[in-house]
Amino acid sequence: MGRILPRLAVRALFSYNASVTTIAYDLTLEDMEALTLYHSERSPRERRRRRLVQGLIVLVFLFLLYSAFDTIRSQGAGLSAGWIAASSVPLICPTILLVLVFSGGVRRWSNNRSVHKAFAGVEPGGKIATQQVILAKDGISVRADAGELALAWPEVVDVTKTADHLLIFGTSEQAMAVPRRAFSDPAAFDAFYDEIQTYRGQPAAA
Repeated sequence: MGRILPRLAVRALFSYNASVTTIAYDLTLEDMEALTLYHSERSPRERRRRRLVQGLIVLVFLFLLYSAFDTIRSQGAGLSAGWIAASSVPLICPTILLVLVFSGGVRRWSNNRSVHKAFAGVEPGGKIATQQVILAKDGISVRADAGELALAWPEVVDVTKTADHLLIFGTSEQAMAVPRRAFSDPAAFDAFYDEIQTYRGQPAAA
């Protein structure tokens, strides 16, 4: 993901008591980028919207392609090379749009741009909020200054571990991001992931 400044003050707290695990950390701009991109990729509503846009662009492209070839076929040799070249111009923009809409890199750029716009006052690597993630036998919750988000384990439909984050998605399209840097070492990060999978009744990481 994006840059995380090395001087970022990360506050991490590990608390294990009975069947409850608590981790506190600072949520950064880069964490929010990862969270929103993950949400857009996992959200059925966002996938439907993206497929609709892609489908419309494909239809426009096919219509223009058909129109151009039909004109060339019907008029044939009567068309000059310059006219044929000019008639291909309307195909160029839909082709470019087609490539951009299906490009993961463009989606990431658009996602990150939206995040930076939403948190315009936060510098790269800067803190958005301090959060606590709490694991318990009945579910997982995130507490922050703005409120609390809680998911019972049956509501957790996906847990993805990346190089920098643990990302969690719920049935009502809620999403959570826990940064790897909140853990003292890779083993602690993996143990946290395994604990979640155990609660969910899923196999731990190999």
